[in-house]
Amino acid sequence: MTDSRSSSAADAPPQPGPPPTREQLEAELEATRQELQATFAKYQRLAADFENHRRRTRQELAERTQYANEELLRKLLPLLDNFKRALEHAPQGIDPQWFEGIKLIARQFEATLEAQGLSPIPAVGEKFDPAQHEAIAQEETDELEEGTVVEELQPGYRLHQKVLRPTLVKVAHPRALNQ
Repeated sequence: MTDSRSSSAADAPPQPGPPPTREQLEAELEATRQELQATFAKYQRLAADFENHRRRTRQELAERTQYANEELLRKLLPLLDNFKRALEHAPQGIDPQWFEGIKLIARQFEATLEAQGLSPIPAVGEKFDPAQHEAIAQEETDELEEGTVVEELQPGYRLHQKVLRPTLVKVAHPRALNQ
């Protein structure tokens, strides 16, 4: 059995109209070019954003790795200070070999901390730098230029380029003029 219904106009293929003019084709081509340029520019921005994100992520990971031991090292500094104080104030009559062994352990401890990126901040004879030093006393003197560190009261340390603990110092101050 065949379908005797007539096909509707909606089912029929579109009837070809007059061919587009050259101006219409050029306008359509120009619109397509502009759309392509806009899409390409968007792609370039996204690619640049992605590359910047990858660079930032690598940099943050490197910094996180470099400073991963910061808190542990900060907690070990008082131990290092006490170790040095104990060695400086060792009582008389100690077995010299035992004492040398303890000094060797102290040097090993310092070397281990240095291997993690810890380094002392120079102080005595240096110009006072508030980013690295903390002045807790002044000493009147005419022998040194004002602002020169005269004495280190507690050593300061840097972890790579970051100050972990500032050096506590005494700073030179000129004597007052006698009247």
